[in-house]
Amino acid sequence: MVKGNKSKIDNLGRVVIPKSIRKALNVEHNDEISMHVENQALIITKNNNVCTICVKEKIEIQIKDKYLCKSCVETIKGF
Repeated sequence: MVKGNKSKIDNLGRVVIPKSIRKALNVEHNDEISMHVENQALIITKNNNVCTICVKEKIEIQIKDKYLCKSCVETIKGF
């Protein structure tokens, strides 16, 4: 699915995420979002606060759009 809109950044660095984009991502008031830069593009994703590997809820680290809990970080360090 491709959605697109243009927005301007205000003098405080804020930008409005259009309703159609929020609806497509199922983002509601007070939901957390994550942002990172990839290939000179701003990537915005809904933060589900679950580990990408084990689906636990407590996140220790974010790498781009992936989230890892402490247990999975320790497991990866062991390899």
